[in-house]
Amino acid sequence: MSTRACSNWPAASYASAACEPHSETISKPVIQQLIDHFSEYRLSNEDFEFPDLLGYAYEYLIGEFADEGGKKGGQFYTPRSVIRMMNQLVKPQSGMSVYGPCCGSAGMLILAKEYVQDHGGDESHLSVYGQEDNGSAWAMARMNLLMHGVADGVIHHGDTLTDPQHVQGGQLQRFDRILTNPPFAQNYRRTGMKFAERMGYGWTPESGKKADLMFIQHVLAVLEADGIAASVMPHGVLFRGGEEQKIRRQIVEEGRLEAVISIGPNVFYGTGIPACILVLRGRDGAPEGRRDGVLFINADREVTAGRTQNLLEAQHAEKIVSAYEGWREIAGFARVVKFAELRVVPQMIFGSPRVWGRPLCGPPVYPVRARLCMRAMPSMA
Repeated sequence: MSTRACSNWPAASYASAACEPHSETISKPVIQQLIDHFSEYRLSNEDFEFPDLLGYAYEYLIGEFADEGGKKGGQFYTPRSVIRMMNQLVKPQSGMSVYGPCCGSAGMLILAKEYVQDHGGDESHLSVYGQEDNGSAWAMARMNLLMHGVADGVIHHGDTLTDPQHVQGGQLQRFDRILTNPPFAQNYRRTGMKFAERMGYGWTPESGKKADLMFIQHVLAVLEADGIAASVMPHGVLFRGGEEQKIRRQIVEEGRLEAVISIGPNVFYGTGIPACILVLRGRDGAPEGRRDGVLFINADREVTAGRTQNLLEAQHAEKIVSAYEGWREIAGFARVVKFAELRVVPQMIFGSPRVWGRPLCGPPVYPVRARLCMRAMPSMA
């Protein structure tokens, strides 16, 4: 625990021993003193200025630890502004189930409940499920739910690709909404994988850190027929060739990919490269009027520069969500690309002027965008 984090504790005088620069553990006497200190106060919701204050305090601490953890912070923390936008894209409702296959500290599940409440629904009737392979993150997720008063959330510990644990009657459980930020550039093992039929579109190389589309196939396999999912992904899933291109082609041709939203660099913990959000659909596909192509939104400039991380703020999210809901071309920002064009686009989709509907890529804000705009890549499909 760092000195900066410790200085924010109400019982900092008791915890000073834990704030020594080289201290990694808190002694039992100090823990007892902390418990005794907080036991002097009533900590129920009716005693606070606003409900769920303990939950917000815990979320604040998680954010502080992620900020200090740098790359390690990405293992359990997704910026809350990004999660709120993802919830605006998939719109969970009371009575639905929401699942996080790589749930980290469960922020996506908690903010799904917040979304339902903010839109007049009963968040207690939103069922939340998750799985997390990292033991520390799994423990944080369970505590986070409890601190927010969510006693019925089901969070399992384990590798989602190798051993998905949300099973009913011997079959994988299916969910109405899925929100996820899987770890980028991971390897995986096909040997011993349970429910291998999830990977019906194909298998990426086990080595080479190309498990991204395996996570996407898991999401598609456990999504209800009329369900919607939003997943953070690295840009590589959009243009890499070989087996990944074959998988991508099938996903597009079956109407499972509704939208691709490019997010600017240095927004996510653990990586400074630009990422994207894929909006995915269940077997029923997108609704009428949205089945003739894939919507591409180029939001790489929709960030505010921060000290250590760039920020996707409310006005940026509003512009992105409005473009997604409008399903129409916005010059230099959004375009619906027909399936026929996706099959013949000769460049990586984000770099192709044809896809973005402008004659040139224009002066890039970030150097990586300049490279993407100039490189020839295999087509999306």
